[in-house]
Amino acid sequence: LNVSPLVNKLVALGEGEDNSLDKQFTNERQFSEGNGIITERMEVNRRIKPGTTSIQLIFSSRQADEIFHFPWLDDWLPLLQDTILTPLNIPVNRIIRMMFANMPEGSTINFHHDLNPWVEKAHRVHIPLITHDDIFFLTKVEEYDEKTGKREERLLRIKSKAGEVYEFNNALGHAVRNFGRSRVHLIIDWTETPIEESAVTKVNPGDIC
Repeated sequence: LNVSPLVNKLVALGEGEDNSLDKQFTNERQFSEGNGIITERMEVNRRIKPGTTSIQLIFSSRQADEIFHFPWLDDWLPLLQDTILTPLNIPVNRIIRMMFANMPEGSTINFHHDLNPWVEKAHRVHIPLITHDDIFFLTKVEEYDEKTGKREERLLRIKSKAGEVYEFNNALGHAVRNFGRSRVHLIIDWTETPIEESAVTKVNPGDIC
């Protein structure tokens, strides 16, 4: 996919500032510019994803029975539909979570499994927007070992370039380490059945969830 229009819009948000790519992802910046922010998960993120930041566009409850559309979604949606959602045939009414996920230089996502019922209901799609060869995205997989006759667990590195879309089973153990400049992915969790309109709540600008 051609992700250049998305990258250009992200970079433009922080033009004229030092480390603009990272600064625009901070809660302070989003709060001041009218997006909603999630503070409920901050302690979990500090433990599992130290140093990472994100821009939430769509979020869900643990059961995925409540869906929250964040204020910045309205601004981003036309471009997302043109560049990502329409080419991938993912309607907005099937998305339970969508965010821009940023990993600044030196940040880490520790080994973990995504849990809760929403994981079982959704397909997770990664769209790398800004990336490089010094990103190590690792997952644990099982393979049959002919020598031992057993299934052995090993680490698999997932490599991708900007615009190379892939689906990932986030219920598997996975970890990421960034040894280079900032890395940004658009991450979409979508379901095979449409979401009822009554399940969707619009988050107001400046709301803290």
